[in-house]
Amino acid sequence: MVEKAIYLASTEEYAGKSIVAMSLALKAKDMSIKPGYFKPIGVETVGRDKETIDEDVELMIDLLGLKEDPKIYSPITLRRDLFIEDFAVKEPSKYMDMILSAYEKASVKSDLMLIEGASTLYSGAFLNCQAPHLSSKLKAEFLLISKFKNDHIIDEILQAQEYALRWNVKITGVIINRVPRGRIKRAREVIKPFLEGRGIEVLGIIPEDRILSAVPVREICEAVGGRVLAGEEGMDKLVEAVLVGAMTPESAMRYFQKAENELVITGGDRTDIVFAALEAGARAIILTGNLYPSVKIFPRADELKVPLILVPYDTYTTLQIVQRIVGKISPSDKKRIERAKKLVTESIVWKSILMDE
Repeated sequence: MVEKAIYLASTEEYAGKSIVAMSLALKAKDMSIKPGYFKPIGVETVGRDKETIDEDVELMIDLLGLKEDPKIYSPITLRRDLFIEDFAVKEPSKYMDMILSAYEKASVKSDLMLIEGASTLYSGAFLNCQAPHLSSKLKAEFLLISKFKNDHIIDEILQAQEYALRWNVKITGVIINRVPRGRIKRAREVIKPFLEGRGIEVLGIIPEDRILSAVPVREICEAVGGRVLAGEEGMDKLVEAVLVGAMTPESAMRYFQKAENELVITGGDRTDIVFAALEAGARAIILTGNLYPSVKIFPRADELKVPLILVPYDTYTTLQIVQRIVGKISPSDKKRIERAKKLVTESIVWKSILMDE
């Protein structure tokens, strides 16, 4: 029987809800609390059996050994960009009923339910299934995960509180995530007191971790369906930044040198940009449009162990695909899963979140 439910929401995409949910679930297991997982509205990705499934749901199914149909854990899955036609038949109330029915099944054997929200607080509004509304219907505490950028985070959190109150939902607390090391002190000594002075408890400040926000070249190659032309020995390097090469070689060299551990995406016919990226220390280079650079560049890529990956997409489409997976943790990546758990649980008051202490 569920003793506690926590709805993890965020004001923007990629704020870190999945990593927090995963870490709390693993910590609950350590405490002999049986965690369950639910994501009312997911976004399609290709899963292990090629069925439509949200990647966060796939991760948590593997992590927690969940055995039911994935649709129980995520009853509504949107196509990534165009989806309105899929929901033109039923009344919006039917979708809320669908969510509540699935949640009842997903939670039946759990002590604690971790409910992961969609991209933003208002995602699902077209079905009247906004995050605060769902939290209210599911009788869950409303925990906000907010990604730190600058002092404007305060505006975002206060606006989120005002939005949630439309459904009589109060933010239980806020976790400030991905705080650059140089801003930790400010987050603790300025941002936290300011928010708590306005009645919003800060339950954790999680430092930015470059390893967790990185992704192996091999994983990127698989996601874009690429073919490796050279530099195959570098496929296990980690990428932390994604850059687009669409300028003069001189400008490109300066641009690339400012980044660290970068992946460069450029037209396959831009041999000059490819060479500049190699010499600037790029981790990998994606060549778009099924266009080949000069074969003279291949030996240098092999020497530097920088993969040259050929894809059929244009540069913009390729960038979109890559950005979706940077920072994501795959179910098989046990080292990064453990690293995430350690970072999160050392940075938040997890006992208060899990056990009301």
